[in-house]
Amino acid sequence: MESTTKVHYETSVCGGDFKNVLECFKRWKREPLVFRPGQNMFEGKEEVRRVSERVFGNGELAQNTLMEMCDPCAPYALAAEIRDDERDMWLVMAAYAD
Repeated sequence: MESTTKVHYETSVCGGDFKNVLECFKRWKREPLVFRPGQNMFEGKEEVRRVSERVFGNGELAQNTLMEMCDPCAPYALAAEIRDDERDMWLVMAAYAD
């Protein structure tokens, strides 16, 4: 019988520069998850890293890229900057194995 590992993702968004992303990440790590009682956001992830210098033109593209790059075994989350006509923000994502 084959065992398949499911992956789930935790995400959050914030504005500002990457320094602000780092500060938000510290704050998020203290916040409890509503859908997983007893766990905090980004639990087990020690830091957040910028995925690249690339600025994404839309959230869907940034999300898909982060989903491909996030590793459930990695001790860090990834952040991507998104800038479109209406906003400039960061999408932060981490992968976890179920």
